[in-house]
Parts: sequence; structure tokens; C-alpha cells
Amino acid sequence: MNVAKYIQEKGVKHAIQVIYQYKIDIVLQKILGVFLRNKPLKDIIMIESHNDFDSNGGAFYNYLIQNEYNKKYKIVWLIKHKESLNVQLPQNVDYVMQYKPSFKKNYYKWLAKWLTADNDCSDKLRDDQISIYFGHGGFGLKNCKGYIDVPDKVDYICMPSHYLKDIFADQFNLTGNDPRLCFIGFPYVDNFYSNDCGDLNKITNQKYNKVILWMPTFRKGGGYGRQDSTQIGDLGIPLIKNKAEYQELNDYLKKLNVLLILKLHPKQDLSDLQVEEMTNIRILTGTTVKELGVDNYRLMKDCDALISDYSSAAYDFLQCNKPIAYDFSDVEDYKLGLVVEDPKDYLAGHFIKELKDLFVFIDDISNESDPYYNERQILRKKIFDFFDGDNCKRAVELLQITNN
Repeated sequence: MNVAKYIQEKGVKHAIQVIYQYKIDIVLQKILGVFLRNKPLKDIIMIESHNDFDSNGGAFYNYLIQNEYNKKYKIVWLIKHKESLNVQLPQNVDYVMQYKPSFKKNYYKWLAKWLTADNDCSDKLRDDQISIYFGHGGFGLKNCKGYIDVPDKVDYICMPSHYLKDIFADQFNLTGNDPRLCFIGFPYVDNFYSNDCGDLNKITNQKYNKVILWMPTFRKGGGYGRQDSTQIGDLGIPLIKNKAEYQELNDYLKKLNVLLILKLHPKQDLSDLQVEEMTNIRILTGTTVKELGVDNYRLMKDCDALISDYSSAAYDFLQCNKPIAYDFSDVEDYKLGLVVEDPKDYLAGHFIKELKDLFVFIDDISNESDPYYNERQILRKKIFDFFDGDNCKRAVELLQITNN
């Protein structure tokens, strides 16, 4: 790598960050490799997730703990945020900071028998290790090709359905007949079938006729100046053009006694955000979600309907079998494009381009009208192979993690 050119293109700060977060670890790995590369692997499971203890890695971890796998196996979390460690970890569970170089982290990487990843796949250091890429979300319409790097040494790549295998494989720069594709369903889906609920009560204790969850996809942020849309909007959110429209939306919700929860993407840059909570609008960020202990999927179960766009959230919500609206007000501004030529083949709900369309959706939810019910049943069966809440069970069976 031409260091001078890299610094010129990315900047000194970014270069130092990369060296600290990645390059020092490579040196530490080589040092430890002299002593550990021929040692027997240990019953250690290393888990990485999208935003710590969440997404597929979080659901898989919860399954392991609930079924007492930690009595036999040591579970080690790769943590991105120190704030995530405000809770006491169970027996035989440890953590290391993902982006902080350490001998401890690399010791585990050399000796862990299993590696799971949602977002940042760690290369296996040994051929006898077993690794699986769960992914950090389900199927979505937005094109992420080039942003997802699945190392060649990953043993299994999780798939939600046979119908979607070619789309997923293309996004990962693979082929649909790659033998590593495993059709076990995403672990996070099990959250929809658990008895855990009550996350809505963490946000509000008021009673509303209906609760609608709005989950816009990532548009700008991620820590490296990434921006996937040419227009972020004057308020830092899509669809709503100005504060007058935002007030009009709140007034309409208030008239119908409907709560709208605006749940922003955890990586979204909040510097552009120009809205605040109102009587019938609550705002959740990546930080407040952690502070409140809110889980996306448990919250989805508590809500009556969802507004999303080309995000995977719109398809995750199909497991709830409740009404969905798709906000395509800025799809022309999305720089990466979509994964399919005709998105209408993958929509089963209200299509929103402007504020008046959103009001129609709110009216239908308030009146318990579900005009897209039949279309939704067809789409559900395309997106998912399983509706049984046993995806984590299938994962431990695939990985041969036994509990006896």
C-alpha cells in the first residue's frame, strides 16, 4: 500500500485511526501466533454484532444464555462501545474491545473454536476454526454491493430464504450455488416469537389508540463521512420538508390519538437532525435505544404498523404480519440504487411519496383497515423460509455446538 497516497486521499486522522484499530492488531496476532498457532482450540465462541448485543449476534447470544450454553462454553463479545457494558455479564461471558488493540483479544481469536459476525467479519486465523456470517439485517431493497466483505475463509453465510439466494449472493459478490450459503433463517427473527415484550413501555406509559413505528434507513454517517443519499433533507429526516409539515404531522397524530415513534438508524449522523419530540412523536437514536434498553424487534411486536423505505426493517416487519408503508420520497436521491429492477414486485403496503400519502396510511391504521393483507401474505413467503422461531436452534445445530 502506498502510505503517502493513502494519507493524501483519506487524511492523517483517518490513517491514524486505521493503524490503531487494525494494523497494530496484525502485529500482535503475529507475535501470539508463534506460541498459539499449534495449541488445541478451546470451547470459546466469539460474537460480533451490529451495535453490540443486538441484531443476529445478540439474538444468538441470548439463545445461548437462555439455554445455559455458557456453563460449557466461554462466550466472548467483540464490543464496539464501552457504554454497552453497563450491565453485568453472566457467568463465563467475557468481552474485548473490537477496535482497541490488545493481546487478550488476539489470544481469544487464536483459540476460539467458533466466530460469528453480523457486520465486521474477522478472518479465521486457523483452518480448524468455524466461522459464520449472520449479517446485521435481513433483506432490503437498497444496494449494498461493495460495502459487505465476506472473507473467503468464512464457512457459512446465513440466508433467509431460497427465493432470495441469488440477490443475496450478488450483494456479497458470490454465486447462488456457493456451498457456504446456509438456509437456516436469521437468528434475530426468533425475537418475534419470544415471550419478551414491553419495550413500548420503556418509551411511553401513555395510552394511544395506535402506535406506528417509523424506521428510515441509513443515509449519512458511519464514522467515515459516508453519505448514501445526495439529499439529507432540511430536517435531517426524509419525507418531511420543513417544521411546518412536522407540526402538521404531529397535529394529525394527536387528533387521532396515534403515537409515531421515529427510530433513527444507529449509525445515522445526527448533526443534521432538526426535529425534536412532540406530544405524539417520540425520537429514538442509537444512543437512546441503549439507554432505554430497547430492542428493535421487541418494539416492532409492540407496534401496530411500520413505516420504512428500501431498508431491511420493512421486510423484518413481515414476521409481525401487520401493515407496512414504504416511503419512497427520496429514492431518486439514493446513490447506491436498488437491488431489483422493479421494486413494486417486493412491496406489499402503502406507497408514500409525500405527506398526504402518509396521512392516508395513518387513517387506515387508525380505522384498522388493512387493504394490502393478501399481497403481504405472498411476500412473506418469498422473504422467509421459516416462521417458527427456531432459527437460533438451527444455527447451533449447524455449528455443532452441543449442550450436553
